[in-house]
Amino acid sequence: MLEDTVVITGGLVLVIIILAAVLWKLRSAETKMHESTHKLKVYTDLLNAITELNLAGGDPYKMDVAKKNLALTLNRLNLVGSTGVLRSTNDLLDFLNEHKDKDYDTLRLHNILNTLVIEARRDLNPSHAKKVEEAQVRYRFFAPPKK
Repeated sequence: MLEDTVVITGGLVLVIIILAAVLWKLRSAETKMHESTHKLKVYTDLLNAITELNLAGGDPYKMDVAKKNLALTLNRLNLVGSTGVLRSTNDLLDFLNEHKDKDYDTLRLHNILNTLVIEARRDLNPSHAKKVEEAQVRYRFFAPPKK
């Protein structure tokens, strides 16, 4: 009788431990998915803000709106960005500040943007990013020369 009680109690404890572990694992996966979804939104907004900056051209109003959008996006990026994304963004901002109101090397800009996308992909989905990197894909961006 005592042995049966011990076996039943042990089984129940084991089931409770397994259920708790499964629930914890599901919760962790849900949290990671939520974080990745938020990061994807911020990373997409960053690339869109850079594109708006490039498309503003000589229009002062569009340029002011694009700069404000970039600034707000950078604030969110500072809170969620991976180290690699933040470093690439710093390189981009340094590049843009160096070439204010001057022509710039479009190839260098594209290289910086490529690195930024690679780092974002590594952060969001490392296994897929590795496959794309192994394929040596270059990302294309629209960046008209500054005048």
